[in-house]
Parts: sequence; C-alpha cells; structure tokens
Amino acid sequence: MVAVVAGIDEAGYGPRLGPLLVAAAAFEVPDDCADACLWERLAAVVARKAGDPERVAVDDSKRLFNQSIGPRHIERTALAFAAAAGLEPATFRELLAAVAETSDEPDAYPWYAGADFPVPLAAAPGQLAADARRLREADGARFLEVRAHPVLVGEYNRLVDSVGTKSATLFSKTALLLARLWERYGQQGLVVHVDKHGGRDRYGLLLHQTFFGCWIKVLCEGRGESVYEVTGGTRRMRIGFYREGDSRHLPIALASIYSKYLRELFMRGFNAWWTAQVPGLRPTAGYAADANRFLRDIAAARQSLGIDDRLLIRIA
Repeated sequence: MVAVVAGIDEAGYGPRLGPLLVAAAAFEVPDDCADACLWERLAAVVARKAGDPERVAVDDSKRLFNQSIGPRHIERTALAFAAAAGLEPATFRELLAAVAETSDEPDAYPWYAGADFPVPLAAAPGQLAADARRLREADGARFLEVRAHPVLVGEYNRLVDSVGTKSATLFSKTALLLARLWERYGQQGLVVHVDKHGGRDRYGLLLHQTFFGCWIKVLCEGRGESVYEVTGGTRRMRIGFYREGDSRHLPIALASIYSKYLRELFMRGFNAWWTAQVPGLRPTAGYAADANRFLRDIAAARQSLGIDDRLLIRIA
C-alpha cells in the first residue's frame, strides 16, 4: 500500500510587478511512511545545500536563489525532478504546457506574446540527466508530479477585485491545487503540507468552502501549525498549514522552488521585452522600491505604447 505526500507553496506574493506563482509537488511513499521526513528518506539523492554533484538541492527557494547567484540551483532541481517524472521540456513554453495552468493567455500581454526561449538557462543537460536517473532509482519516495498556477497581473487584479484581498486571492489558487490533489489521490491516503499564509492560524472555514459537503475535523490550530482532517466518501486527506513550512517539509520546499523558477522565467520574458522598448533600462525583479524605479523609467514608453496598467501593475 502507498500514500501520497504533497506540498504547496508560492512565490511572488509581495511584488508590484510580475506574476504570483502557486505550485504543488507530490510524492508517493509507503503508507507507513506518510509522516516520515523526506529529506531523510531521500538523503542519498537530495541535500539541503547546493553544490553536491551527486545530490539535488531542495530547500526554501530563498536559500537557493538570489539575483547574484541566478537560477542555476533552482533550475537544476526543478528540471531534474521534472525529468524524473518523464518531462523534458526544451523551452519555457514547453515547460508551461507540461506543468502549469494559466487562466490568462500569456500572449494577451505584450511582454509575453510569442516569447519563448530554451531551457535550461544555466544547468548542464548532462547533470540533469544524471540527477533524474538517481531520483528515479531512489528507494525512499517516488516523485509523481508538479502542478503550478501562474497568476498573471491582469487575473491577479481581477481576483483581488472579486474576493477582496491578496490573501484571499492566494488561497483561491491554493484551493484549486488542494481540490486537484483530492480528486487524484484522496483514495490513496493523502497528506498535504502547505506553507502558512501570512499570520492566518484558522483555515477551517476556507476548507469547508473548498470541500463543501465533506467532514472537516480540526486536529490543531496554532501559531506554529494548523492541521485538519478532511473526509468525503472513500477519500480522506490530512492537511497541515505550517509556519516556515518550506524548512520543515521537503514537498513544500520543492513547490517553492518550482514557483520561484517559473516566476523567474516569466520575469526573463518581461524584462527582455521592456529593455527592448527602453534602451539602457535596468531589469527588475518587481519588488517594492525597484518596481517603483522601473515604472518611472518606463513611464514615457508606457504612455506611447498605450499599455493598460491593470495588465502591468498589481493593485494590492
């Protein structure tokens, strides 16, 4: 008998520019190992730190990525796990088609229209093939899939208008991933770990709304973690929301890596288009003060090109 253990996390919750990404990563494990530490079970092929040629790095993406390092560590991890699950995209658009669901068509945005480029950007293809082979052969857990929801700025703004807050917008996409995991794996015995959404400690009502008609049992609710049991027919799921969850549960950390990697690929297309419109423009990661600088630098081009700000700038 086997169980499925999954993790959900986001990247890009705070910026003014660029998409919000929410992703889920799922593993199959023996059912008596559903609560085991996957870092320990996969220790032969996975490490928390980058740089080991024999082991792929899986940790909070903020520890593996910064603008000076670039995407090489998170890219190696994301593409190696994808290859272990039988996915070997050659371009950004092929990767999106394989793992992501977008409500807004990227080609509706000038900076994404027709944009595509090869992947990997920095990771060595030979390294990825060796990593994927080791991951497939690992005994501790079998990687099943990743699923991501890129929320482009236009959709993000519509959702904030509709549901009222950015936190509700984030949960609306988290709920879609939870529902998908429930439908695909709920009969196998499903455990889902989610990084906590800000300071929220109570998720019962949100789960009732997501799994209408199911029985929701509160196992614990607190600052460090909030855990629930969902039962409906022959399906069951235990779901926990954890403070600093990407440091506590490997599937959350892997979901954070996919979210960050996909966001960086979107921002690569975004910056390439804008720097072509405004010679000498410095690229942006889309956060806080630098986003304001970037918007000042492109102000004349925005006006002359007739750019709709609701496709460019988040309202919250």
